[in-house]
Amino acid sequence: MYIGNLNQWKTDSAYIPEPLRPWIAKLASLDLQSLKTGRHELAGPHYMNVDETMTHPAETGKMEAHRQYIDIQYVITGDEVIGWQPLCNAGDVVDDSHAANDAWFYDPDSRHDSCIRMTPGTFAIFTPADGHRCLCAPDGVGRPIRKVIMKIHI
Repeated sequence: MYIGNLNQWKTDSAYIPEPLRPWIAKLASLDLQSLKTGRHELAGPHYMNVDETMTHPAETGKMEAHRQYIDIQYVITGDEVIGWQPLCNAGDVVDDSHAANDAWFYDPDSRHDSCIRMTPGTFAIFTPADGHRCLCAPDGVGRPIRKVIMKIHI
């Protein structure tokens, strides 16, 4: 897992694995405010989703992980907390109904999450070893959020 800010992406990218650096540069090059909601194809098997949704209390959300993609998540407007745990601590898969979309869900206790505060400008990179509980409301009260999730095929 890596965390950075697009305002200093050139500095941050020096500490990110080389294969991911072009994707951070791509993210920084986009007019993020004008992106339409939905799926956007990128080169090859890579794509990104622009989502507009609501945050929710952490204890109501499941942790997810992916086996074929790395996530690069970025907040455009709003804020959220993403709970992180190493996948080895997440327990067994509790929902594989989205496995065809490379989403596997787990239900570890959210009190054991390391919390990442995501505000506009923040990006976070999650590998297949990272369980991540997205869209958690910082104060427990759901609010609107608009974010980008780049899906980088590995």
